[in-house]
Amino acid sequence: MKMWKEFRAFALKRNAMDLAIGVVLGSAFQKIVDALVQQVLMPPLNWLSGNVDTASWTLNLGAVPIGIGALVNAVLQFGLISLAVFLLVKALNRLHVSEASNQPESQSDPSVELLREIRDLLKK
Repeated sequence: MKMWKEFRAFALKRNAMDLAIGVVLGSAFQKIVDALVQQVLMPPLNWLSGNVDTASWTLNLGAVPIGIGALVNAVLQFGLISLAVFLLVKALNRLHVSEASNQPESQSDPSVELLREIRDLLKK
């Protein structure tokens, strides 16, 4: 029974819940990034490169074929995914900034308001 209480205390801690939420949102965000890379970024690149299949590239060192195509593919995918994440985060940040500028100023503390009035009177 003591172990159950410890587990419950651990699982319901705020940082454990934040981590769980982050993992779930991260996996959902991965689907967005994959769709952006595969459906939006890759078709123009394939068209520009003439549909070159880098996955089948090999480097022959004597009788030993080394499949460098998989590495080239992985590096290209990493670069495209990094670009996609950068563009999505930049768009989200721009959206967040525009939402913050559209919101009216919140009601401030009356003492702060009084100090602002005094400052404005002293300026005159």
